[in-house]
Amino acid sequence: MKKITLLTLLLFTCYVVNAQRLDTTKEITAIKQLVQRYEDAWNRHDPQGLAENYDTDATWVNWFGSYYKGREDIRHHYQIVHESYFRHTQYYTREVEDITLLKPDIAIAHVRTGLSGDARYPGQVFEFRRMIVLNKRQGKWLIKAGQNAKLDQGIK
Repeated sequence: MKKITLLTLLLFTCYVVNAQRLDTTKEITAIKQLVQRYEDAWNRHDPQGLAENYDTDATWVNWFGSYYKGREDIRHHYQIVHESYFRHTQYYTREVEDITLLKPDIAIAHVRTGLSGDARYPGQVFEFRRMIVLNKRQGKWLIKAGQNAKLDQGIK
């Protein structure tokens, strides 16, 4: 009886591990889609579309160190900057460098991005590394917290 119980437990464990592997691929794909939705909303200069990528109580720190708390505060910030110095910017994702699933509903990602067209810095292109913490709520991945770091020239 012990052998049957042990064998059953072993088979069940193998099944769960295999199922988690399949889910990992699905979750990573979903997170990459969030990164793409963010880029698309930025290039439409759509503050509401950008904010929809954040959880309701998310926090965000921009490359100057400004701190925003809550989806509405983040949306308001995007509205102000996209009506002014970011009005003609183009944002691009160079690479999703990594995604680490800490739990089935919590992940950390590093995303390499770039930006051109900032009216404050004519002719300059900036590269960034974004670190985002994501959580999955009601089947949807959202940014819970994040921070942008501007990369100096030559940083990989």
